[in-house]
Amino acid sequence: MNFKRIYQTVLCVGMAAVMLLAFQSCNQDDVDGVPTITNVRLLDPAKADSSLNGAFPGSLIVIQGQHLGSVKKVYFNDFEASFNASLGSDKNIIVTIPEFAPTKAIDPNVSNKIKVVTAGGEALYDFSLTAPKPVISGLYSEFIKANGTVVINGNYFYNISAVKLGATNLQILTKTESQITAKMPATGLVDYLTVEGEFGTVKTLFKVNDEVTGNMINFDIPATGWGSAVCWGGMPVIAATDAGAIAGKYGRIKETKLPKTGYSDGWVLSTCGFDFKLAPGAAAARQFKFEHNIAEPWKAGKYDLTITADGKEYTYAFEPWNTVEFLSTGYQTNGWKTAVIELTEFKNNGNTIVDVSKITDLKVSFGTPDEAIASFNGSIDNFRIVSK
Repeated sequence: MNFKRIYQTVLCVGMAAVMLLAFQSCNQDDVDGVPTITNVRLLDPAKADSSLNGAFPGSLIVIQGQHLGSVKKVYFNDFEASFNASLGSDKNIIVTIPEFAPTKAIDPNVSNKIKVVTAGGEALYDFSLTAPKPVISGLYSEFIKANGTVVINGNYFYNISAVKLGATNLQILTKTESQITAKMPATGLVDYLTVEGEFGTVKTLFKVNDEVTGNMINFDIPATGWGSAVCWGGMPVIAATDAGAIAGKYGRIKETKLPKTGYSDGWVLSTCGFDFKLAPGAAAARQFKFEHNIAEPWKAGKYDLTITADGKEYTYAFEPWNTVEFLSTGYQTNGWKTAVIELTEFKNNGNTIVDVSKITDLKVSFGTPDEAIASFNGSIDNFRIVSK
C-alpha cells in the first residue's frame, strides 16, 4: 500500500474542499453582504454618467452600489416601489419611483431617503422627491354649460389650491394627480382656464367656450357670403334652446337602418367656397378641433372630414370606434367631448396643407359606401382650426 500517494490524495482533496468553501463563502458574501448605495442615475444610456440626489415621482432610475443582488424591497420616503429584480445585478437595481410617493412639500415628515432591503441588511441613501409644475394635457370638453362640470386632464396636480376661468374662481369638485373636476359659474364665460398649485401655475393655450377663434362651422356664425351657416347639405340642425345644446345650434344624425348610401345629402355639411381668415402658417403648427356627443355605442360608419386648400382636397376619416379599445363595445362619449386632430393628419396623396390661410372649404360627410349602419345617434358642433 502506497501511504505516500494516499496522503497526497487526501491533502489535495482537503485543499480543494477548503478552496471550494472559500469560493462559496465569497460568492455568498457577494449576495448576502451588507448592501451599500453609492450612486443614483437615470436609466437613459445617454445620461449613464449622471448622478442624482433627487427626481420626480414616476422617473425611471438606476440605484448603484454593492451587494444589491438579493434585493427584497425598495422604498422612497417609506413608500414601497415595485420592480423586477431579474433586471438588476449585484451592483445595480432598475426601479421606477412610484408616481404617488410622497414629497416633502406634501408631507413635511418624509425621510428624503431611498431604502434598499436585501438578504444582507439595509442601505439608506439621501434622495429628495420633488414635484414638477402641473401640466394640462386637455379638457374633456372645451365647451361647458353654465353650472356644468369642467373636466381637466393632465399630470402633477399636487396640492392644487385654485382653478380659475379668467379671474373667476371655480369650485373644485374632485382632484387627483391626473384629473380635476370643477363647477362652472352660473353665467357663461369665455376665457382661459388656470390651475394653481404649490409647485406652479399652468394655463390653457385656448379659451374655454370660444366660438370665434378659428371658426369654420358652428351653426351660429355664417360660413357663407349670404349669411347661412353652411352652403349645402341637409344634416338636421338642432335649435340652441334644445336641452342637448352645448354652444348654440348643433348638427345631429339620429337614425336607424342607415343604408349603404355612400353618403346621403341628409348627412352632409359643406361651406363651399369661403374665406375663413385663418392666419398664414403650415399645418404642423395647427390643430383641427370639434365637439361631438355620441349618445349610443358607435360601431360602424365614419365622418369624412374634407378641407379644401389652394384648390386641393385634404381628407381625414374620424372613426374612433375603429380601435382596439372600442372595436367590441363601440365608442360612446359622456356628453360632449372635444376631438383634437393634428392638422397634418389631413392628407392629399400623402401631402399636408402648406398654407392654412389658403383654406376655402370644409365638408363633413357621414356614412359609408361599404356597410349598412344599424343605428347612429351622434351630434357635432364647433369645427375650428387653432394654433397648438
